Amino acid sequence: MRRRVAAISVLVALFVAAALLIAGANGIFHGRLPPDTLATNEAQAEDVAYSVASNAHCGSFDSEQTYAFDGAWQLECNIGDVFYRIYVYSGDQARSQGLAQLQADGLPYVAKAYYAVTAVPSGATKDEVLNATPPPASIVDPFR
Repeated sequence: MRRRVAAISVLVALFVAAALLIAGANGIFHGRLPPDTLATNEAQAEDVAYSVASNAHCGSFDSEQTYAFDGAWQLECNIGDVFYRIYVYSGDQARSQGLAQLQADGLPYVAKAYYAVTAVPSGATKDEVLNATPPPASIVDPFR
């Protein structure tokens, strides 16, 4: 009887270890880099974005669609029905260019350290939202 219990325990331990290895290899578990980390590669950018999303209590984090462009990475998460785009910048110049573009687009955003977050436009037009009385609470407040 003891041998059976020991054999079953070993099999369960092996199964759990294999599941953890597979999950880690598929990116299910993210490293936790602080949000103010300067990312130098895609993996670090993903970890920074994951920390930002976790701190804002995003319900879902999409790292499958990581877009790299001009010294920045773009990832997405959502809170309820609102989708957010997280930009992780690789340096001061990329950050300046990215924030200038967000300002030019007229989208509400939150910028800290080497990342910025904006809501993905959907639904009402920018003019409808800006002219609403009373003005709506900022959609990016969860990231402040």
